[in-house]
Amino acid sequence: MAAKNKHDIMDDLLKGASEDTPLEAPSLAKLIHRTGETTRATHPGESASDPEQKKAPGPDSKKKSTHYLSEEIFEDLDDARDKINELVHQRLKSRVSKSRIVNQALRMILKDFEEKGEKSHLIKEILKDIRKK
Repeated sequence: MAAKNKHDIMDDLLKGASEDTPLEAPSLAKLIHRTGETTRATHPGESASDPEQKKAPGPDSKKKSTHYLSEEIFEDLDDARDKINELVHQRLKSRVSKSRIVNQALRMILKDFEEKGEKSHLIKEILKDIRKK
């Protein structure tokens, strides 16, 4: 059977094979490095992972961010998502996320701050909260 004559590359990798690697190892390495590339290229010989081809961040691009929320706000955010899901059509429910709610709320608050400055709701609430403590 042909399978018995095949060299087990994965076994070599896991066991830390010796220096005399089989001829298949470079092919495997090439394959592993290629899996991160996309197959769409604008010109022959050019991969989509080229820095010149990367898209500029658009309005829908996202960045991961971690912020601490009070327990009350955390629970209110869950409640808001559930209530919004009750109001929207079934096919839109999967698109209602806590991230989307936070993003929209921040967009509205920051717009108000940009327009009103120190008279904005954001500044009033921050000052009220600071004075309370």
